[in-house]
Amino acid sequence: MTLRNGLIGLAVLLVLAVAGWFFFGRSEPASELVIETETAATADIRRSVSATGTVRALVQVQVGSQLSGQIAELMVDYNSPVEEGQVIARIDPQSFETRVREAEASLSNARAQLQLQQATLQRVDANLRVAQQEFDRIELLHERGIASDQALQAAQAQLESSQSERAVALAQIANARSTVEQREATLEGARIDVERTVIRSPINGVVVDRQVDVGQTVAASMSAPTLFVIARDLSQIQIDAQVDESDIGQIMTGQAVSFTVDAFPGQTYEGQVEQIRLAATNTNNVVTYTVVVTANNPGERLLPGMTANLDIVTGEREGVLAVPNSALRFRPSGSLEAMAIAAQAPGGGEGGRGGQGGGPGGGGGMMARLATELDMTEQQQEDAQAAMRRVFSGIQAQAASGQPVDRASIPRQIEEALRDVLTADQMRRYRELSAARAEVRPGSVWVEREDGMLEERRVQLGVSDGQTTEIVGGQLEAGENVVTRAREAG
Repeated sequence: MTLRNGLIGLAVLLVLAVAGWFFFGRSEPASELVIETETAATADIRRSVSATGTVRALVQVQVGSQLSGQIAELMVDYNSPVEEGQVIARIDPQSFETRVREAEASLSNARAQLQLQQATLQRVDANLRVAQQEFDRIELLHERGIASDQALQAAQAQLESSQSERAVALAQIANARSTVEQREATLEGARIDVERTVIRSPINGVVVDRQVDVGQTVAASMSAPTLFVIARDLSQIQIDAQVDESDIGQIMTGQAVSFTVDAFPGQTYEGQVEQIRLAATNTNNVVTYTVVVTANNPGERLLPGMTANLDIVTGEREGVLAVPNSALRFRPSGSLEAMAIAAQAPGGGEGGRGGQGGGPGGGGGMMARLATELDMTEQQQEDAQAAMRRVFSGIQAQAASGQPVDRASIPRQIEEALRDVLTADQMRRYRELSAARAEVRPGSVWVEREDGMLEERRVQLGVSDGQTTEIVGGQLEAGENVVTRAREAG
């Protein structure tokens, strides 16, 4: 019994040992962390805004008719080249020619009436002369006492009557002349209508649309009906692109644009932003703005109405220090926190590639940087220094007087001061540099050191194309390995 109990106890101990090993002794080996890095290096960054738009002619004229009538003749068709003043259609002129003859007859009648009134004036003048002579004779006899007072009064009444008749005749002549002028204007209007039955091209170009046929009646009432659409010189085209309100702040005139059309896959065309229209379009609570892009059309292959897919370049940097965006998103967590060393200079520094002060509007060597970036002459540098001294002197005087200083307006004041110093191209470049500096924002990346520790570096971020971001200043040097991801091996 004792042996049996011993065997049973040994078996229980063996089962407990196996279970203990299974549950407590059988542990997984510690997972190995793999830290993925990429080297911070110089790169070209190009940021763009995508949009779609419709191709149309740079100048497109709708040719209409001011008259109602039947189309009697068409001289052009679709795609017909036309010249300014060329006859392209005719409206049946018969009814308008009838109005001309009617106006000519009315004018002739008015002129005859004028001649009649002029003859009446001659008769009245003759009667007036006789009345004047008779009055003079009676007056002389009255002075000698030969003629009576009654005779003198009768002669005077006759004279005044003749004078009144002359005034009436003159008024009738004036009325007849105004009637002649009215009939002449009516005749001129009728002749203009006859001339308008001939439709002419207002510009040199090509007919892109014809909306009438021979025999069709056009009715011009409140608005002129469109007969033709003529486009001027398709060697240049215009694209009306719709840009979302979230992207419109990045768009400026003069920016480069590349676009494609479905008709020519693989072919890329170049243009530039010509205009940003202020009128907004709200479609299903989506607000967009129209951006006008102009481009050359070699061979006139791009046709009005085509849909263009545009990439508007809103920021472009060449040969700048850049890191992948995944490095900006990385933050140590879990077991990596013990390996992380925070940056020693919070907020970034002026090491590496330089701080944020290198753009327009900053301090220190601002003038030297502007001279280099804008290729300024010595005279321009002197004038720019004098202009900027005036700006900063005004700001200092304002601060000394106790008035609040609007720091947000300082870049605008500097730009206005430089407007008379820089050329148009230099001014455009200055605005681009100012816009680039306004986009600078703080950030941080983590660098893997040689001892395996992770060190945080504060940086200043610039333009991003969605994959990589420009480093404009801070503690990061080219060639350092920035951490993009940490994962467990296997």
